[in-house]
Amino acid sequence: MPTSYRISFRILALTLFLAPLFFVPGGAVSLGNAKSLLLILGILAAAATFFAEFLRRKEFSLPRHHLVYAVLLLPIVYLLSSLLSTPSSLSLLGYNFEVGTFGSILLGALTLFLASATLSESSRALQATLALFGSLAILALFATVKILSGGSFLVLGNFVGSMANPVGNWTDLAVAMGLLATLSMLALGMLPMKSSFKALLWGLFLLSTALLAVIHFAPAFILTLAASVFAFLYFSRVENGFYFSHSQGEREGKGRSGGFLSNPALMPVVLGIVSLLFLVNPALPGGRTAGDTLSGAFGVSNAEIHPTLATTLSISKSVLSQRSLFGSGPNTFTNDWLIYKPADINTTRFWAVEFPFGAGFVATQVAATGVVGSILWLAFFVLLLALAAKALGNIPESRAARFTMISALTVSLFLWAASFLYVPSLALFTVAFAFTGAFLAACRAAGFLPSWNARFAEVPGRPVTAFFAVICVCGAVFLGWTELERTLAAFHYGRAASLANMPGTAVASVEAELMKAVKFAPLDSYYLALSQLNFSKAQIAASSATGTPEANRAAFEESLGRSIQAARAAVAANPASYGNWIALGNIYAALVPDPLKIEGSYESAEYAYNEAFKRNPANPELPLLLAGLELSRGNVADARSYIRSSLALKDNYAEAYVLLARLESAAKNTSAAIASAEKVAELLPEDVGIHFELGVLKYSAGDYAGAAASLEQALKLSPDYANAKYYLALSLAQMGRKDEALALLDGLKAANPSSPDLDAAIQSLSARNTAKK
Repeated sequence: MPTSYRISFRILALTLFLAPLFFVPGGAVSLGNAKSLLLILGILAAAATFFAEFLRRKEFSLPRHHLVYAVLLLPIVYLLSSLLSTPSSLSLLGYNFEVGTFGSILLGALTLFLASATLSESSRALQATLALFGSLAILALFATVKILSGGSFLVLGNFVGSMANPVGNWTDLAVAMGLLATLSMLALGMLPMKSSFKALLWGLFLLSTALLAVIHFAPAFILTLAASVFAFLYFSRVENGFYFSHSQGEREGKGRSGGFLSNPALMPVVLGIVSLLFLVNPALPGGRTAGDTLSGAFGVSNAEIHPTLATTLSISKSVLSQRSLFGSGPNTFTNDWLIYKPADINTTRFWAVEFPFGAGFVATQVAATGVVGSILWLAFFVLLLALAAKALGNIPESRAARFTMISALTVSLFLWAASFLYVPSLALFTVAFAFTGAFLAACRAAGFLPSWNARFAEVPGRPVTAFFAVICVCGAVFLGWTELERTLAAFHYGRAASLANMPGTAVASVEAELMKAVKFAPLDSYYLALSQLNFSKAQIAASSATGTPEANRAAFEESLGRSIQAARAAVAANPASYGNWIALGNIYAALVPDPLKIEGSYESAEYAYNEAFKRNPANPELPLLLAGLELSRGNVADARSYIRSSLALKDNYAEAYVLLARLESAAKNTSAAIASAEKVAELLPEDVGIHFELGVLKYSAGDYAGAAASLEQALKLSPDYANAKYYLALSLAQMGRKDEALALLDGLKAANPSSPDLDAAIQSLSARNTAKK
């Protein structure tokens, strides 16, 4: 069947080509939304076309291997896990089909199915590989321009900074460059080509290797080092035997001619040395490492922070102790992290970071999908490695067939190995599934993998077939329509953010865009933005000096009601998010003290804060919010208790010491207030306000030398801080340094000629100096 499923193959190949590159210029739609929309619509279009061709041909075939069954089971397990999680919507589709959601797994499984069914010929597999290669080559040129221009060129509304790129994060760019270098290495070592094409391949290889070194992502070097070792062994032990064997010996031997640069082993050696060098990353004279020196020379600075593997597995163990079979649900690692993170994380500067993934995609799936999902992923990788070993023992003699099999295997293993080391973008994640399918198709074409054939002698009209067709069509329409709605919602949300930052924009215009976003996609993030906007409107109405009191009160009550309603909608959309509960609690907490003092607000705020604490029990911010709530009622004892609870969670939490200092100062416990303020100044040495407050506290306690020291530190940080100069002058005067004090006051007088306090202070100091003389 040389022309079977030709159209669906072309759509699939075009989608794979565009996946790493696609974006919407101008930034009207975020890169993630644009990428998801392309992949979903492209893969669904290919699937719909495949189904239409199947109805016409009444037959199709797939490689028959347990790996296919494992992949087809993945969406089922993810669906069950999603339905058992809270909220299900976060696990099913996420905010935008994030990697690890049921939607992304379903998309990947469908991609593998289409690739294994349509790439049945070597020519098609070559075209798919060429599409990926061309896409990565364009990406390399884009990244080169961005880095050399310092990020100022090719911004296009999406790409701010030298590392911004269409494929995803800077980590994805590094992996993509490693993959491009690997594909260049395989093509030059296995395919005959003219000298001009060899030069082009060498250029792309050197460019991608250089970009890999400049970006400096350690997991990418691990992958390219492994790929270079594999390529070196394959070229020397397997591929080399085909050049002078049987009737192809002379032709393939000529294909290798071209001198030293055409030696297949050269590229693996170069890539291996570069990978090993930057993986070891030795220190150079001056103290900087080789990687930092090279990256710094191009103005590139990257850092990736994620939980360690041990911490990830520890959290997974805690999750599985509660929900062993299907885990906490796909795309819920952030919630797991907040509940089960180690206590010593609060001693680091990452205490408030909400990690969406652990140490790589695969490790994160243990907690997400439980024992069932973990076993299925383990089976998938074991079956893939077993099939890879079988393929290496059954290398076809045809050069094209060899290249398609080895390149598909290499891309597949490269990207799946990457998923153990980091979390790939949706584009690279989908490409991994696609080339796993291509590898299955190549194994079937090589003859050592049987086919599973599906044939229908009649036009589908029987009940089972009709039901299956309806389910597939409805599912495809649902996924496509949902992603389109979410893209439109993101567009309107982005419009609202842009309008909010434009001076003179009417609040009603911003609210209208947010309402459209909520209409298209009722996500908690959109509801929160709408709630905050209406709460701001309520505050403006409450403090308005224009209009009648009745009109202001009506506007206040209307805006407040909408704010509470939107916050409750956010909680309903995602009750697992502690941030949604905090937002709701903050609204009620603002209604507790005078002059608003609305009955029932305290109880509602307390309930919301406690619900937030259940979802993030190690966060020191939450006891502090409860302390503020108690203070609004004048309950100092309970407020002090909550502050102690906050400091028990994080003993260097500056905000807790600030509140404690103010509480003690209000209670006239000056010495305790000073002790708290000194702790804050130690924790926040660059905070001008803290040094000023500490100086004022010490001045009121009669410690004039200590006050002067704190106020001088404040002036070092902010030389024009008038209040700090004033209190410093008073402190110096009390210390007997009246001339210095008078000079400071005279300087303040020049800037504030009508200040009675300055006049009184200057007259007092001048009188003392005159009396002394």
